Amino acid sequence: MQFPDFVLNDENGESLDSSFLKGMRMIVCFIPDLGEGSVEELCDFDSIYQKLMIRNIVTLMVVKAECPDLRKVMDDQGLRVKLLSDMDETLVKACGLEGRATVMVSKEGEVVSTWNDVKPSGHASVVYDKVKSLFK
Repeated sequence: MQFPDFVLNDENGESLDSSFLKGMRMIVCFIPDLGEGSVEELCDFDSIYQKLMIRNIVTLMVVKAECPDLRKVMDDQGLRVKLLSDMDETLVKACGLEGRATVMVSKEGEVVSTWNDVKPSGHASVVYDKVKSLFK
């Protein structure tokens, strides 16, 4: 399956067009809210941010939350991962997913792994283990 094109606003309210990311590997996590488990998951992915960047993998956290709320969480937690607002869940629906899910996307834009009904605690480690097995 090809990952869909998108344009979403980031934590600063600036538009991010997926065409800018063509040719890059991506981890895209869909987060349904900014509750406690969700913030824990954001922090867990932030903890592997550098390990993913070394492998030239962009991490995008797509959250059903307004941009100012994303900025506040980013500042409060000192996050480096990119947060994107998807209030109407356009992107998660375009991927045929719902709720808390994650996809890994190849340089060619193909979805190579999908995790559905994700439990926030420990999910970043599971994704990183898969990254290590695919992109050595």
